[in-house]
Amino acid sequence: MLIAIINNKGGVGKTATAVNLGHALALLGKKVLVVDMDSQCNATGLLAQELKSDQPSLYDLLASENADASACITPATHENLFLLPNVPETAGLEPELIAGAPDSFFRLRKAIRDYALEHFDFTLLDNPPNMGTFVISSLLASDFVIVPTEAGSKYSADGLVKAVKLIEETRQKLNPDLRFLKLLVTKVDRRTSIANLVLDQIRSIFPKEKVFDTYVPVNTDLQKAEFQGKTIFSYRSSAPAAHAYRKLAEELIQTIGG
Repeated sequence: MLIAIINNKGGVGKTATAVNLGHALALLGKKVLVVDMDSQCNATGLLAQELKSDQPSLYDLLASENADASACITPATHENLFLLPNVPETAGLEPELIAGAPDSFFRLRKAIRDYALEHFDFTLLDNPPNMGTFVISSLLASDFVIVPTEAGSKYSADGLVKAVKLIEETRQKLNPDLRFLKLLVTKVDRRTSIANLVLDQIRSIFPKEKVFDTYVPVNTDLQKAEFQGKTIFSYRSSAPAAHAYRKLAEELIQTIGG
């Protein structure tokens, strides 16, 4: 199954979730593909083994209607984990994709969906912090959507309703396979009043079954791991965030099967 990870707000843990949830699922024996949809290439930096200069990437996949998905996918730094890398030049494709819409927005789906369903248990698509071209392409290719949201800001819930509305509109008009799966609350510090207020706000807006029971706590080990170009499991497998992503992987499998 293909799962898009989206939020139009930056800093909520989209990339951290894609790479660490992906690694957690791989540790549970699942074969996982992470697709880096963000031209900032942070997921690529965290998961790529040393890429060859001629390694095909998302750019090649979206620049051509006849690209070979298997050629663009490379083993990541961990067993059972694979990466479809990105390059900064992919951002330059956006005007072309917009000009060719709506057909061009389906280019990603046509290129990777069947291959991913056949070869991987889970495909996680890490997206840029907006609701633009690459996010729409991800939604058209996916079965489910996870929306991470930060507990440490009173504004973190502001974009959630818009994100869920976009998911539902995409399902109705363009991709009947798509479902909003759940919210994932990140950067939770239960000692602070703002975190508890945000959690209460989310619970008042969304039904319980649409919010993961697992939340990701504030944990400086996550930032340290990213600084060193590692997943949390490679950096410190006993860290609270590692425990959280392990629980999240188990909850995800239980929620949608695996």
